[in-house]
Amino acid sequence: MAITPKSPQSGPRSRQRVRSRQAVSRKAFRAVRKTRVSQDIIEQVRDLVTSGRLKPGDRLPSERELSQALSVSRSSVREAIRAMESLGLIDARAGEGTFVVPVSGSRRSDPIVASLHQDWSTQHKLFEVRRVIEPDLAALAARRATAEQIERLRAILNDQEAEIARGGTGVKQDNLFHFLMAEATGNEALVRIVDSLMDLLLKTREESLQHDERRARSLKQHRTILAAIEARDSPGAERLMRDHIRDVEELVFSKGKQPIADRAASPASLEPGGDA
Repeated sequence: MAITPKSPQSGPRSRQRVRSRQAVSRKAFRAVRKTRVSQDIIEQVRDLVTSGRLKPGDRLPSERELSQALSVSRSSVREAIRAMESLGLIDARAGEGTFVVPVSGSRRSDPIVASLHQDWSTQHKLFEVRRVIEPDLAALAARRATAEQIERLRAILNDQEAEIARGGTGVKQDNLFHFLMAEATGNEALVRIVDSLMDLLLKTREESLQHDERRARSLKQHRTILAAIEARDSPGAERLMRDHIRDVEELVFSKGKQPIADRAASPASLEPGGDA
């Protein structure tokens, strides 16, 4: 994302106007867990936007203020800011600050993502895209994930287990696991596509995870996928992710809302291959 240079006409009055746009103080943020620092920062910003406490055009606290409020290093804050810029969530302007991007300039302005939002009119199409993309994401993650990224994936699954034990659905952790796996590929274009896909699938995930058995099964499948990634088993990670997506797809469509994807037109690798 291009960084807007500081205008030569900017002066004390201009800087005062910029400061007045800050919508939330650093007190709105909480200390994050060290195992997934940058992603936790991103999650907090998203939550503030979703709740309406941060609105398009609002300025985030400074890097130093965020570092103090979140109890993390400034380098972790910078990493999160770079990631949020890549996702189209914020705009960092030299000499002015970091601003929440309006809807007109957000992820949907990206030509690829915009076309996806226009074309993914049914859950069937969403799952079709997942079957094409996510198994290869898992395979790439198995080849490229760093030790730190693997630890973050493990931490989010521990969070998912704890949330389920408390009676929750674990949907936030479920989404985050898939997002972090995309990050582990090291491909920012894939991260942006997966981020949009997860937003569109949130309602379906919430519905599918209302079942106690499904919550436990989702967690188990995530752990087997992570084990394959950690073992650098690229083919295994790909197969397990394919099984996982098929399992969720069958559960969602078994409610009679839409027909299951036509198996006759699917490759043999999509046929059931055992419990993941």
